[in-house]
Amino acid sequence: MKLKDKVAIVTGASKGIGKSIAIRYAEEGATVVLASRSEDLLASIASRIQDSGGRALALTVDVRRPESLEAVVRKTASEFGRLDIMINNAGISMVHPSEDLKPEDWQRALETDLFGVFYGCQSAARQMLSQASGGCIINISSMYGIIAAPMRAAYCASKAGANMLTKLLACEWAAKNIRVNAIAPGYIRTELVQGIIDKGMLPVGAIQKRTPQGRIGEVDDLLGIAVLLASDESSFMTGAVIPVDGGWSAYGYL
Repeated sequence: MKLKDKVAIVTGASKGIGKSIAIRYAEEGATVVLASRSEDLLASIASRIQDSGGRALALTVDVRRPESLEAVVRKTASEFGRLDIMINNAGISMVHPSEDLKPEDWQRALETDLFGVFYGCQSAARQMLSQASGGCIINISSMYGIIAAPMRAAYCASKAGANMLTKLLACEWAAKNIRVNAIAPGYIRTELVQGIIDKGMLPVGAIQKRTPQGRIGEVDDLLGIAVLLASDESSFMTGAVIPVDGGWSAYGYL
């Protein structure tokens, strides 16, 4: 129960990494606010947490709109009295040749993967600054914010921006008792990724060969660090961007 009595918001909580973090946080004793655009999926996850004896609230959010995130934070503080942990996880992928990338697709990726992260950090910090206890913000980034990959101009640029934003805000808010860190996953077997694998659209063999640990990551591989960064055990840790990619971003040989 490393997060006992803490209150956490998780965006993009209807599936994949966000869903798993939310469930794990509830298991660790946190009250969890599940936020995404998929209201039906959120309600199902909230019910699962509540049936297991945890506390959960499902709220819809559009992270591209700062007022939407502000409303989620206000509702959380009104309902539970404070906000201890903010997980900015909502994001989209974007794979397209750069010379043909439409301005509206470039804009959509940045609005979700970078602007949405900033709005989430900003909204959470406004609440955390009013609390003597401060708080913890964790941004879910990507190894493709650390290294480049072809046909991912918008995605790589957004995630690299989110990584630098993490460091900047960590420095700015450290003296105010707010910690800001990021997790940068590699290829993780979410429901979406598994669906792409099943359709033969992802070169699993090549990815496994390129990854020093020789496999695609599982969502469970991210949960330990997600709990650590949210807990008091990492109280002297801020401004870190932590790859969880099986060694992908460290490897530069053949």
